[in-house]
Amino acid sequence: MPGGRVVLIGWGNARPGHLAPYEALYRARGDQVSTTIPDTAAGLLRPDGYLRTVASLAADLAGNAGAHPTWVHLFSDNGFIAWAALLRTLAESGAGRRARDAIRGVVLDSSPGLWNVRGRRDFARRFARGMTPAVSRALGLGARHAVPLITPTLEAAFLAYRLAFRGPVEMMLGSADVVAREQPRCPHLFLVGEADRVVETRDVRAWIARQRAAGIDATEVAFPQGRHVALLGSDPQAYRDAIAAFTARTVDAGAGGLLAEARAQERE
Repeated sequence: MPGGRVVLIGWGNARPGHLAPYEALYRARGDQVSTTIPDTAAGLLRPDGYLRTVASLAADLAGNAGAHPTWVHLFSDNGFIAWAALLRTLAESGAGRRARDAIRGVVLDSSPGLWNVRGRRDFARRFARGMTPAVSRALGLGARHAVPLITPTLEAAFLAYRLAFRGPVEMMLGSADVVAREQPRCPHLFLVGEADRVVETRDVRAWIARQRAAGIDATEVAFPQGRHVALLGSDPQAYRDAIAAFTARTVDAGAGGLLAEARAQERE
């Protein structure tokens, strides 16, 4: 699929180096790659934090709609919330809607999970579990998903956070409805880690079921040893094969759709 464009949307607390292997994967195939890492802190504190993060990306996509076959590859809940913000922004203009509708496929790695939250304590538990690896790494303990004292403290903090920052919380929890309403009707590929302790597989599969019920072509590829946003490392060949098969299928489908549209215009 030479000449395509891939938009990578990173996970919370990701650094540019974390996304480099994914950039290399696509560039080795001849694709252009642009990477956005959402500002998690801004998203937690401001209802428009994610909208600000994706503003330049949305403008770029709208300004180049149709120039290249485009795929979106997002990671974790942070990427999913940013995807919702991007879709919301694109929907505000004709050029943005054309750019959205020209997307050939969407890849979701370790995502989504937060959409299926069950009450305040579950919200706090999920955020504490998601933030513990970053905090433990900063303390020199390595990336751990649960640390005595630290994880319970984070959970208590996020219980208080939900009460104090209702606007950002409502924005995050409402992201699923935005995606369901504004997403392109292209195929979606879900890369699922069976060993993911941050985004639970049951939540991802519940979203896949919701997508299929809405008529979205949703394919799942599971990684038995895959941990959260570490699926590529768990089985590099299987990951590359899944991406290659998906993009090949969607570029063919997209080309067919464009041809049908051109023929319809000729008949008018």
